[in-house]
Amino acid sequence: MAWWDDYPWRMIQTNLREIDMEDISAERFVEDLLDFKANVVLLNAAGIISSYPTKLQYHYQSRYLHGDSLKEIVDRCHAHGIRVLARTDFSKVHKSVYEKYPQWAFRTGTGDIMEYNDTVQCCINGEYQQSYAFEIIRELFAEVPFDGLFCNMGGFQTRDYDFKDYGYCHCDNCRDKFRQQYGEELPEQENLKDPVYGKYLQFQEKVFKEYRERLAAFVKEINPELCFDDDAYARIEAATEYKTRLPHWQYHASSNCRAILGDGTSNIICSNTTVEYIGYAYRHISVSPALQELRLWQNLTNLGALDYFLMGRIDNHLDRSSYPRIKKVYAFHAEHEKDYLGLKSLAQVLLKRTHRWVTTPEEKGWIRVLTENHIPFAEILPADFSKVDLLTYQLLILPDIKIISEEDGEKIDAYVEHGGVVLATGDTGLYDPYTGLRQNQLLQCLGVRQVIAIREDLLSAMFLVEKADKEVFTSYEAVDVIPVGEHMVINEYLAGTQHYLKLIPPHRYGPPEYCYHTEVSEQSGVTRYHYGNGYSIYLPWLCGAFYNLGGHSNPSLLMKDILMGLCNISSMGENLSPMVEVSLSQRRNGELFIQLVNNSGCFGQCFFDPIPIYECRLQITSKRQPISAHSIRTGKRVRFTYEQEKINLLLEVLQEYEGITVCF
Repeated sequence: MAWWDDYPWRMIQTNLREIDMEDISAERFVEDLLDFKANVVLLNAAGIISSYPTKLQYHYQSRYLHGDSLKEIVDRCHAHGIRVLARTDFSKVHKSVYEKYPQWAFRTGTGDIMEYNDTVQCCINGEYQQSYAFEIIRELFAEVPFDGLFCNMGGFQTRDYDFKDYGYCHCDNCRDKFRQQYGEELPEQENLKDPVYGKYLQFQEKVFKEYRERLAAFVKEINPELCFDDDAYARIEAATEYKTRLPHWQYHASSNCRAILGDGTSNIICSNTTVEYIGYAYRHISVSPALQELRLWQNLTNLGALDYFLMGRIDNHLDRSSYPRIKKVYAFHAEHEKDYLGLKSLAQVLLKRTHRWVTTPEEKGWIRVLTENHIPFAEILPADFSKVDLLTYQLLILPDIKIISEEDGEKIDAYVEHGGVVLATGDTGLYDPYTGLRQNQLLQCLGVRQVIAIREDLLSAMFLVEKADKEVFTSYEAVDVIPVGEHMVINEYLAGTQHYLKLIPPHRYGPPEYCYHTEVSEQSGVTRYHYGNGYSIYLPWLCGAFYNLGGHSNPSLLMKDILMGLCNISSMGENLSPMVEVSLSQRRNGELFIQLVNNSGCFGQCFFDPIPIYECRLQITSKRQPISAHSIRTGKRVRFTYEQEKINLLLEVLQEYEGITVCF
């Protein structure tokens, strides 16, 4: 069994600056890790700068190697039971190396390089990443006994640290390789309607996949016991960025963990790190300590590992305000680590994502509503979708998933035909990965006969909630209209489709005297179509994005009614505060494990300590009658009843976090 199997992962990422090696002490470094209860550490080792004496001519060596050596640090970590991963970065080289090998560099469409702080961006198709990086890795592991490898900033990077976008790489390697594979010149810009852009997306995916597979095989050839990222574990970040990525994504850590773990069959460790700094320009200043703690509780709740990322060493870090919070969660996990091993999510809802690193506004809206209504759910990334068994889920959500391949489309249709339920929104299924915009809807299960138009001019449009609609959407007793936003797909539907909500087209707004509508169309805001033994619910607009943008209850109530009414999905806590996040999982011995995170400290753009929430009532469907339930925090019993195959739990008070074990 590999060392990372069933390992109670508590990692600290010390992104060492080159000057940190000037006087680093192996003894102090390990003492600091032990003080945090960390048992994995990520250390800068190679790539942009070699943190060990290298024999390779074009591996730029640090001039600050006067403290204890990397080998001494790693050996001392091992002596205290701490595993050490090597952090490498082959995305850039020092400018002096570029000057000797200019063909290794990324090139803009006009032939310019991407230079930043004496480093030059390298292309993944260039000889440096494709060949020389492998020489560096071989030497690194020959010199220092690391336990694993992390390669930072892989893939097709187009932006620098000021977020300046240089466009796609147009180096000779990229041009030639793309021309050989697709017979086309590289696209000049992002445009989903351009077939060449679609081919380029596939090109990127193929190149990166092949490169990572080569790397993984190479690492295993060096030592099968080396833990490689995106193979044994996956590193992802919950972060903020000064002036951008606003408002802060409250569920960033939770969503990251779900997306990496997917359906849970890969058994990969999700090392979702809480990034300490508030942005690239302020790498030494911490985000609110309460946010750091919240992210770690969200990691545990969503079956992720603990991971904390800071700049520099622990002992000389300039903002130590988060240390007590990090230590608190790490110590709790160390005390209860056995409770977190071998957990399997029992989510019955699966949400498909578009990207690994970016959550779209439509996806965020549905993640918010699912979380606020205490519906356990999983998330799946495009690369993992082909492997998931959809029939293990009651509902598949496709939130504006524009690009769907024909193979995935057939899989989704088959899922519905065999009794599954699909909830789709926006432009889902309208784009082919290779050819761009389709002339018609790919998914047969949605019941669309013909796509008439994709409109972007619907500002001020609304949906009319008529009396018959209110029998389905029960939250709208005192509400007659729902906002649309600008975007909507206008469709003609197949016979037998059920229609809800009529579109009120855009109308005049401004002076109150003119704010009224005079027309109601027959275009529907929600449809239901039976396909085989299952059915689909389709919203041809972006309800989730509208809710995520403003946070107003009007659209979120519709989403709730659709989930719990039309889709027949149960909540674990109908009367529980929406500020509480809940997950449900099962241990190998059959015990249920319920986790709760108190998000009440989130206040606008700020994060504070959560306030206690009293009398948290939960309901879980179970054919087995429990014999006990207890809190892992306090060890005290949690009151429960069991009636009609329902376990009803009462947690008297929720502080920042709780874990409840139900035994049978």
